Amino acid sequence: MVSTEKALDIILNETCLGGIEDKNILDSLDRVVSEHIYSKDSLPPFNKAAMDGYALRSEDTLEASVDKPIEFNIIGTAKAGGSLEKVLHSGEAVKIMTGAPVPESADTIIEIENVESDGEHVFVKEAVKPYRNIIEKGEEVKAGDIAIFSGSLIRPVEVGILASLGYNKISVYKAPVIALIVTGDELVNIEAKIETGKIRNSNEYFLKAIMKNEGFEFISFGIVQDNKEVIKQKILVAMEIADIVVTSGGASKGDYDFVEDILVELGADIKFDSVAIKPGKPISFATIKDKLIFSLPGNPLAAITTFQEFIVPAGKKFMGKKSSVDIFPVILSDDYICKKGRKKYIYVNIQKVNGVYYGHKIKWQGSSGLVPISRANGIVIIPEGKEYVKSGEILNGYFIWK
Repeated sequence: MVSTEKALDIILNETCLGGIEDKNILDSLDRVVSEHIYSKDSLPPFNKAAMDGYALRSEDTLEASVDKPIEFNIIGTAKAGGSLEKVLHSGEAVKIMTGAPVPESADTIIEIENVESDGEHVFVKEAVKPYRNIIEKGEEVKAGDIAIFSGSLIRPVEVGILASLGYNKISVYKAPVIALIVTGDELVNIEAKIETGKIRNSNEYFLKAIMKNEGFEFISFGIVQDNKEVIKQKILVAMEIADIVVTSGGASKGDYDFVEDILVELGADIKFDSVAIKPGKPISFATIKDKLIFSLPGNPLAAITTFQEFIVPAGKKFMGKKSSVDIFPVILSDDYICKKGRKKYIYVNIQKVNGVYYGHKIKWQGSSGLVPISRANGIVIIPEGKEYVKSGEILNGYFIWK
């Protein structure tokens, strides 16, 4: 049995970056850029008005004051999307709108609310500094500069940048394809009536929901019966079509838990077959060539916890993403009794009061219960050396279900 830290280190050391693919810029959202994105143009591509006003030459305003305003002749109007092909001379001004190109020889813009005008003339009552209210050509980015660095996550703002630079497609790291094999003769489809000894197949759906939420691609084999040869064939097929293979159920040491035996027969390099975590101790991890194979416990809470803690970070690394959880101190509102030897993940309801986080106990949270933990919004972690924690103690915690 390995620690959670050791298990994650082993997994991430075996996880490589995925391949590269070209994606439309909208489809690249939440993906990671695999190469620098260079600016095709300077942005803005011209000196641009930052607000409505009058464009003029700053040197002509040096003697302006409230007592002695300077009069300028208005020789035209510049609007966004247009181009005013006029050169300003001394004593001339152009009425200009936000986003419009600044006329040649004008080097400043005075706000429309700070002047008086009769429609043909504008009266300036102050000295206006050069480049006031002007966004200079290339101020945002210059042609040939790196606009988006390799390894950057594409968010909506990056999509906007790409569009402004004229990119329709970019190269990003691929999302992992995860094959999901859910085993168990006790499982029935979610539409089926529950009979004695049977339960509905919730594992498949919440694991697919996690993968969809993380942007992973997935293929599900549905319910697979507890038959060694059948499971083996499914794993072989999964290895042909997926980067990561995940089984749920069959991970323990029972008479119908076949996954570890199958992996041995397939020549897998089994890195570990249990982790000091509760819930989820029976999780195992193996590799066959470049394929990552995870065997999760069948109990829902154990499966969801181990998938989040170990498979999600691997999937993110495959995509070039950084995997981090914002951990913060949480004050316990309740007592907990537990056994030493494993790190305990306790689902709680975290509330912030006067800048301090408190973790409140939810109802029973056995390994097979999903309804109680749906009331939780966070986890607190009890260290493996503790067998009792009291209300008022401080533990590390973090939010979930985001």
